[in-house]
Amino acid sequence: MIPALRVRGLFCALVNHQGGDVFPAVVEPWLDEHADVVREALAPLAAFGGWKRPTEYEFGDLLETAYALSRVSDALIYKFQPVSPPGSGITWAQDIHQPERWPQITRDQYLAAFTRLGMTPIGEAAFEPFFHEVVHVEQDEHPKAPVQITGTVWPGLMFGEMLFSRVGVRVRAGARYLVAGIADQSPLHGVFMRRHRESLDGSLGWAGNSQWKTDFRRDYVTDAAFHFAVDEAPDSDRNSFGEPRGLTPAERSDLVRYRCRTRPIQDPAGLNTPPGGRLTLPRRP
Repeated sequence: MIPALRVRGLFCALVNHQGGDVFPAVVEPWLDEHADVVREALAPLAAFGGWKRPTEYEFGDLLETAYALSRVSDALIYKFQPVSPPGSGITWAQDIHQPERWPQITRDQYLAAFTRLGMTPIGEAAFEPFFHEVVHVEQDEHPKAPVQITGTVWPGLMFGEMLFSRVGVRVRAGARYLVAGIADQSPLHGVFMRRHRESLDGSLGWAGNSQWKTDFRRDYVTDAAFHFAVDEAPDSDRNSFGEPRGLTPAERSDLVRYRCRTRPIQDPAGLNTPPGGRLTLPRRP
């Protein structure tokens, strides 16, 4: 069985499990049987520039395998997250997958599972959108106040130099950087599922095998730079149809880095614009 199908099997077993014993009943047995194979299969993704997709499509390749594993991760951290604000309604993804029925595990169990798959936890550090996903914004009265982390909601993971999942954080920030109600509530792109906000990825609207032909977005950190969306074409002010995207360069950069809008945009035409192409930014000393 190819690794992607092994991971899909785990996801299906998780979301169909009833009861509070999901880790010993489902996760641990799966790890015992499949963790080594999946970890070794994904190993070429760990280093920046270490793997490129062949021109001929192969079902269940490394990007599809990593995507399937990211769905497992999203299922396991779902109950760590706050519920949606009153009046938000149910998102399309939530309506399809009914995640409130999904089981819950502890933080230690989550980290233990992904450690066996070759992941390492992201340590404590100052806020950086490469590593941190904004869950809640407390608006600082001073617009120029920098972003400060005030709490952690779920852990994040690295796979070598590749980002696997960001740390979910609560922050306090001035409106020059993040605006409450936008940075923590606008649609989150390239993410399968969140409990507290809308999420959008390539699987939505597809059924059966087709939904699993979704690519994992690869972001890497090296000593010199952050490399976002490395499998995409370079960032551009025009979409794939050659039409203006309605965003300023700073807005496009933020959308790629944060995977969501962070502040009001200048041109309403860009309101529903998805992130653009790949982006490389130097690391601060």
